[in-house]
Amino acid sequence: PEFYKYCCDMGMKDKIVNMTNGVTPRRWVHCANPALSAIFTKYLGSHQWLTDMTLLKGMLKFKDDSKLHAEWMGMKRIAKA
Repeated sequence: PEFYKYCCDMGMKDKIVNMTNGVTPRRWVHCANPALSAIFTKYLGSHQWLTDMTLLKGMLKFKDDSKLHAEWMGMKRIAKA
């Protein structure tokens, strides 16, 4: 924030441009945690969430599903090993 303010004060407010490296959160999940990706795909019924992150809201209908909770905790245990 201080450097940005400095650049603005110096008349260079376009010096800092916010860009990402192109990795989307859904692609990161799919590559970094395939077990979590598989759970999403299983409960959402397709891989479409990989191209539309808003589809992950569909997981909310399973928030009280004990079977999902067990799979989720199992996935977390394996990921920490």
